[in-house]
Amino acid sequence: MKFLSLPVKNLRSHLIRSLLTSMGIAIALGGMLALVGLSRGLERNWVMFLEGKGTHVLAVRKGAIDMNSAALDEDLGDRIRSVPGIARVTPSVQDLVDLQTGDLAYLIGWPLDGDVWQTIPITEGKALDSSEPEGVVLGETLARHLAKRPGDFLQISGRNFKIIGVSRQPSVIEDRAVTMPLAVLQRLLGREGKVSAFHIRFRHPDDSAETGRARVQLAAMLPQVSFFETSDVARDALVLRLLRAIVWSSSTIAAGMAFMAVLNTLLMSVSERTREMGLLCALGWRPSRIVALVMLDGLAVSAVGAAVGVGLGLGCLRWISRQPRLGGLFQPEVTAGLVLEGLVTAMLVGLLAGLYPAWRATRLSPMDLLRSD
Repeated sequence: MKFLSLPVKNLRSHLIRSLLTSMGIAIALGGMLALVGLSRGLERNWVMFLEGKGTHVLAVRKGAIDMNSAALDEDLGDRIRSVPGIARVTPSVQDLVDLQTGDLAYLIGWPLDGDVWQTIPITEGKALDSSEPEGVVLGETLARHLAKRPGDFLQISGRNFKIIGVSRQPSVIEDRAVTMPLAVLQRLLGREGKVSAFHIRFRHPDDSAETGRARVQLAAMLPQVSFFETSDVARDALVLRLLRAIVWSSSTIAAGMAFMAVLNTLLMSVSERTREMGLLCALGWRPSRIVALVMLDGLAVSAVGAAVGVGLGLGCLRWISRQPRLGGLFQPEVTAGLVLEGLVTAMLVGLLAGLYPAWRATRLSPMDLLRSD
């Protein structure tokens, strides 16, 4: 009998138990891929949003968990502008709201006289200007979902706003956003004189000495404010750090549950096959081959679960991206590296779960194993 045929024979002889164990691994791996894919997609889109606005450093209230609800005095912008080496400081207000239609949308407010509007390409209608001080621009995804076009009206928090233009953006944040003048959004949210963040652009971003001095001066001048480089926002922003912690905690718990399922299955398998293993030992099998046999059982169960889990995770992300209320807010990111991490994790679970059962299988002598009932 070929060595590799034994694990397959064992799986077939206890098909239901093996499939249930594999499904436990599949659910754990699929959940991990879905959670991590959503988390990384959200992080990447925040960076894309900031880079698209030419932001080098983002200033937010220190200790704020939710950047959207954080509040800084708008007058702080003048103090930031006074720092040598800074070319532009643009205040913004952001929030996430539930529209009258039941859909979620980002609200983003920029100063009407700022050059940030040049970074918002219009595909339908026209850009906002002083002739339409209370108009709004919709992201293309949101406009398509709401079946709105320039000239239509959109109700937000009980007020009707005229849609002036529709914009296509690479970041899902803006493609699902309602963009309006800063002062209008401040009044709508009751945050007059307050902003969510300041978008800072350096005069010479490649001059590390100048930008370094500017960061030091900013930190000393405004200790109540945190300053994040655009590339570090996803890593350092508190809300995204909390999200990552939740994702990895959930993934660890799921992996632990899968480990216990495989461990239980292999222990039962070893207990049921003591006579078979005793016979193999009597025929001259070394303990190392018995260990390898048990480990292969664990790998076989894990391999089936890993294959199903990858498909389950990718299918879940695809389903989420197609949901009207969620798809426009989350743009999952699943790379080959992430899938490989998941596969390796699943196989490690199978290997580690097989260590103790394999050790137990080698503790008894061949005669003891053959005498077992």
